Amino acid sequence: MSKTNTRFISTKKNIREQVYDLLRARMRLGEIGFGDRLVDHEIAAELNVSRMPVREAMMQLKNEGLLEGTSRGFILRQFTPTDIAQIFEIRLLLEPEAAMQACRNATIEKLAILNTHAQSTEQAHQQNDPLAYMEANDRFRASWLNMTPNTHLRETIQRLSNHVEAVRLATLREAKYRALSLQYTQELLQGFIEENPEKAAQAIRSNLRSAALSYYSTLDVLLENPPVGSSALA
Repeated sequence: MSKTNTRFISTKKNIREQVYDLLRARMRLGEIGFGDRLVDHEIAAELNVSRMPVREAMMQLKNEGLLEGTSRGFILRQFTPTDIAQIFEIRLLLEPEAAMQACRNATIEKLAILNTHAQSTEQAHQQNDPLAYMEANDRFRASWLNMTPNTHLRETIQRLSNHVEAVRLATLREAKYRALSLQYTQELLQGFIEENPEKAAQAIRSNLRSAALSYYSTLDVLLENPPVGSSALA
């Protein structure tokens, strides 16, 4: 897989933030794998920037629990199946509440954006493009989550979701799992449109349970043949 574009464009973000965004994009798309070692001076040379902002970006990723430090750079953090099960348990407690808050906080403008992202996920699924699907699904998720007024709740959910994104990468490559994900995306959108917080919460519960079952149904195969970027399968 070719790496995400490394050319920085004019932006309000500083170099550290741009490096962070680039590394996160590569992690989400599986371009950084479990066997990869991230070294600050190598990344700095690739991006034609100084080492300090690269180091700071990787330290931020370490503090967020996505990287582990070694004597020679950083590697993706390893999560066991037990870790993942516990993360899903916590998400089941938090995300339905966040969805209800977001539903109550929705506006016509925000729903229009949400609907656009939902349509993009459907289009990507129909085109059998798993990476485009995951990118569109990320935008849909970020949109509804940003409608949740509780900042700390949003940040906690996002951090936990980041820790199991390799599960998404592994399972959403298969059409049958994308179809289930799309179904719950559409149910969540409908809950928002109908101004029905409980319907939105139920869509989140169903989606999380489905994601967990998808992971466990493929666990044996994934443990034997970890996909690129599969930090969750140690």
